[in-house]
Amino acid sequence: MKADAAWRSYDARGHGIVWAVIDSGIDACHPHFSALELAAEGRGDVQPQGLTSQLHRDFSYLVNPGTPAAAAPGTGLSDDSGHGTHVAGIIAGCSPDGLAPRVADSNEVTDGGYVQRARVGQLSGMAPACELVSLKVMRRSPQGTWITSSSAVIRALTYLRSEVNVDPGLLRVHGVNMSLGCEWRPDQYAAGQSPLCQAVNQLVASGVVVVVSAGNYGASTTRGDSANTSAIMGSITEPAHAQECIAVGSTHREAPHAFGVTWTSGKGPTLDGRMKPDVVAPGEWIASAATGQVRAAAGLDPPPGATDQKSLLTYAEQSSTSMAAPHVSGVIAAFLSARPEFIGRPDQVKSLLTQSATDLGRERYAQGAGLVDLMRMLTNV
Repeated sequence: MKADAAWRSYDARGHGIVWAVIDSGIDACHPHFSALELAAEGRGDVQPQGLTSQLHRDFSYLVNPGTPAAAAPGTGLSDDSGHGTHVAGIIAGCSPDGLAPRVADSNEVTDGGYVQRARVGQLSGMAPACELVSLKVMRRSPQGTWITSSSAVIRALTYLRSEVNVDPGLLRVHGVNMSLGCEWRPDQYAAGQSPLCQAVNQLVASGVVVVVSAGNYGASTTRGDSANTSAIMGSITEPAHAQECIAVGSTHREAPHAFGVTWTSGKGPTLDGRMKPDVVAPGEWIASAATGQVRAAAGLDPPPGATDQKSLLTYAEQSSTSMAAPHVSGVIAAFLSARPEFIGRPDQVKSLLTQSATDLGRERYAQGAGLVDLMRMLTNV
């Protein structure tokens, strides 16, 4: 996606841009975010003049309110799941200089279909200097799974539109990433017309870029036989089929022309005939900041009581469109830092993003406009 070239040519690293992550929270103590404002706020060092001062919120109490697990709201700067931290690390932050990160590679086959690669340089988000706002909307269910609700997500979107960006001419938060979604019932709401989709469109209309993962229901197997697999068109999840959002599908992390679109990635069209996803980005085996259950599953939990950066600097690989969406959020944050005249103009940003994408030669309802290209996006304006 040529982010490193854009850093060198345009210094497009996200300076001055703020991105909200609506997810399971962000672990502010993870060293990957040590250079960002949320790290200071996680330590209790509130910066009155900071870009993100006191903006973090926990709306997870709105998920099945009244049940025993619905605790009082926290700060949003913790993440027992690890999903939100992994997503946030793809957008912004980087591993600190002088520290060697501990990285857990996924157990992948090596005798066919997999392109080997060596890790080089610093592990970094797409826009390492972009500031992050954590809006927690997930909590653990009694069954142990992590869930959210439309009411919690709508509350987070409304909070940004009516309480944070009070003056549309002077945005405090420039974009939102939502690596979440669910199947929906078309007999209840038309495609893209649910209350959640309307809240997404309203936020975009106020000048904020909203990036949403396309979902992972793009393929079906018969009786568990993976050799008998068929693509499912019209599998974009709620709320990625909202008209104004940027819906992101997944592709191979480094050989997209060869391997194309991830077979599970949500595919269009929407059930009312619109093209989705809008673009694709890397979503397979993506290494990012690991905490909570993600860190534990990777076998990287630090020793009990450890608080030093070396012990906490852990990364693990995850796969899904949840990892593809933050690549696009980071690309747009980087773009806006170099082209601030497009701040508050999400329609133009979306148009530039799709016009500069690389055609992978796949069906448009699988790849949208193609693979995002930050360098081309910057040079086309």
